[in-house]
Amino acid sequence: MPQASEVTEYRGYMLSSAQRARGWRVNIYPGSNLLPTLPDSVSATLKKEALTKARAIIDHQLSSFEPSRE
Repeated sequence: MPQASEVTEYRGYMLSSAQRARGWRVNIYPGSNLLPTLPDSVSATLKKEALTKARAIIDHQLSSFEPSRE
């Protein structure tokens, strides 16, 4: 039986993790004034791995919009 979703916050985004038949899925929801990410979800065998992938996507998204320091 699948577990209920667990929601955590990371850099203004909400990460909703839920166990699936073959591992974990994390959906990424943007907070207010933030752009959606692509992809907007990730899957992995381990929960920690799925959350790490989701955080990397968010870090990449936010770094794409930071002004360069030249």
